[in-house]
Amino acid sequence: MNFRLRLTILFFTLAGLCLADLVPSHDLLPTNTLAVLSIPEVSVAKSAWLASNPGRLWQDPAMTAFRNQFENSFRQKWLTVLERESGLDLRELLDLTRGQATLAVFPPLPVEPGSEDSGANWLLLLDTRTESAALSKALEAARARVGTNAPPTAKTQQVGDLRFTTVTLDLQMAAAAAGKSPSAPGEALEDEDLRWELCYGQVGSAFVAGPSWAAISNALPRLTATNASPGLGSKASFGRLWNSTLKDRVVWSYVDVASLYERLSPRLEGVFGMLSLLGADPSKVVPATGLTSIKALGGGVKSTTNGWTTELAIEVPAAERVGLTRLMEILPMEAGLLEGVPEGVASFQRWRIDGPGGWKALEASLKRISPQLSDLARITVESAGQVFDSNFNLQRDLMGALGNDFITFTMAPTGTNLVQLSSPGRIQMIGSPNPARLVSGWKALEALVHMQAGALEFSQRLGAGDRKVVVATVNAKGGSQNAFQLTTSSNHVVIASDAVAMDAYLAAAARGIPGVPGLAEAAAGAGGTQRGMFGYSQPQIELRATWETLRSSESLAAVMPPGTTSLETVQTVESWANFKLLPPFETVAKYWTLQAISGGTDAEGFRFRWFSPKAP
Repeated sequence: MNFRLRLTILFFTLAGLCLADLVPSHDLLPTNTLAVLSIPEVSVAKSAWLASNPGRLWQDPAMTAFRNQFENSFRQKWLTVLERESGLDLRELLDLTRGQATLAVFPPLPVEPGSEDSGANWLLLLDTRTESAALSKALEAARARVGTNAPPTAKTQQVGDLRFTTVTLDLQMAAAAAGKSPSAPGEALEDEDLRWELCYGQVGSAFVAGPSWAAISNALPRLTATNASPGLGSKASFGRLWNSTLKDRVVWSYVDVASLYERLSPRLEGVFGMLSLLGADPSKVVPATGLTSIKALGGGVKSTTNGWTTELAIEVPAAERVGLTRLMEILPMEAGLLEGVPEGVASFQRWRIDGPGGWKALEASLKRISPQLSDLARITVESAGQVFDSNFNLQRDLMGALGNDFITFTMAPTGTNLVQLSSPGRIQMIGSPNPARLVSGWKALEALVHMQAGALEFSQRLGAGDRKVVVATVNAKGGSQNAFQLTTSSNHVVIASDAVAMDAYLAAAARGIPGVPGLAEAAAGAGGTQRGMFGYSQPQIELRATWETLRSSESLAAVMPPGTTSLETVQTVESWANFKLLPPFETVAKYWTLQAISGGTDAEGFRFRWFSPKAP
């Protein structure tokens, strides 16, 4: 470290170190912060977690055997190695944390020639508040433990009353987590990517850690209140998200997407370099998608007496939306349940989006990237559609036939192995002013999905109520296989993954709008069904079959079809979690309550809210 940096750190350190409590993270962090994850009050968050559905599930006596085995595996494979390498007692450290726990990421530090410091730049803060003396004692014990390592792996930096320890973490737990035998303590790994530096120490009441002494010293002026420049809270995008989404939350997160893109854009241009062969400018690809119009993300979790609410805000100014961000604009329309949705579905989601306007936005993006690429895409889709209908016209049968209603729901999982259970029957409903015309457009898109139009063949059958159902099959090595089934209603094209799902839809359509227990309350907690996007999931239906299959199987390999995963992967998962120790699903089913989500778009961007009702 050069002499000027030493003097600077010494000045800031002597200016005042004894902070009784850390200021809020948004005032503590600088304006160039790229991302933050913060728990403002760890003691409050712990209580809220224990009262939540997941917290109650994890602590339920029925879960004791599974929980103990998993936690023991976690301690052996991660904590033991990490504590040995760092000297820290992580459980003691977390127990001492009373105030905020904040992890922040900043732009990489410049790396000086010959410097051992990494360009990585992040900071972890754990505020113990009144436990400053206990923290000092814990860190002294950590330095004593790491000082016994042979060969020595720790270095100490001390300026004024500050003392920081830098250790090299030989992350053998990465090998253990992959199912490989770790090397002996102190033995060097061949993979240098598994050797990380960690610098930690104490500032006032807070435990402070970072990837290097350079990263820590760069943060000290703000930590010691000797830097009076505006903090993250003064940034406009953060301020808006703070007031709408982050303030008074149990946990919150913020990402400065615009600054991240600015740093990553040169690399992204290299990724799309091959498009130059089609006359495209690689530098225009990401802007044309609309992703550069996303300025920031903010998310927060709030605990109430009725359950948990999670909110996500995506800042995308209306005037800058193009491509995907224009396509995904949500119209303020009713998005609740409708006929055709069976009562026992595992999940439901409905988006009110301007289909023709979204398609035009995608076309405009392709033209912005490359007119040649846009023409190629149009010709490809039209050619695929004309294989089945010589009169197919892209503008009339696809773009002009799209409506503003897009619905997806999944059926209860069935099957005898995990692959089958993870692929339940699915229904898609696409709103259309002319469903019969849109059928031709959908066939064209499906033909492209299956790589070549000739691979698809269509036949017809009669479903419930003598409804005509188009059956699409695809030619494969093992013979003809179901691809999808298709029918129309007065306002939608209906696409089912298989005959069972299609027949369930047809039967439900004759019974009217379904009644789902608890849905009205969950929907109200999420913000209602009128914002333009609404959905719900029923975890008891989604998880029951998979849970019972895992706990009743002799091994994980027995419920994985041959060739779907390696034996090494199976053994690694089983070393972490013994699923045979899970209790019967019914004994913990009450914790898996129905969950709802709603979303909408305003002038500033997209807003989504999830609500999980509290279990009885």
